[in-house]
Amino acid sequence: MSLRLFRLPVLAAAVLAAAGCSQKIVVCPIPAILADTASVTVMRPGTTPDLANELYTVTMNGTEVDCVYNNTTQIVRASMDISFRATRAPTSEAATYSVPYFVVVHEGNKIYAKRPYNLRFTFAPGAATATIKQSQDDTRIRIENGKLPWNYQLLAGFQLTPAQIDYNNKKSRYLP
Repeated sequence: MSLRLFRLPVLAAAVLAAAGCSQKIVVCPIPAILADTASVTVMRPGTTPDLANELYTVTMNGTEVDCVYNNTTQIVRASMDISFRATRAPTSEAATYSVPYFVVVHEGNKIYAKRPYNLRFTFAPGAATATIKQSQDDTRIRIENGKLPWNYQLLAGFQLTPAQIDYNNKKSRYLP
């Protein structure tokens, strides 16, 4: 009788341990934001790049990735969510803008794909900030032999003009 009581907890522990092994394991490419292109500032039309002439600034705040890995085909299907925050000087008018950005699939120095996107956002009347979250289409990555999904990276950034790059460098947190 006492032997049966001992077997029940041992059997229950073995079942729980086996259930943990069948848990879905997520192995995703690493999401990131390219620091030099993490923000874009747009100036009022016809003005020079200066703090007083800023129309709005948009910053990429974070990324999340969700994926499915197929061992048979060696393909990862990844979806990337990017969080944005737009700011402007307070005004009583609503305004809608759009800015281009990109997502690159790479491994080290090798770029596999670069996809362009467009972020469209609206400031409500009187609002000085807007928070946006945008999801990308499924990105498919064929995993090379000997590699794992996390050897690859999904890298996001704004598509900047040379003038926007110069402006970012001038107000950068880095010293020259």
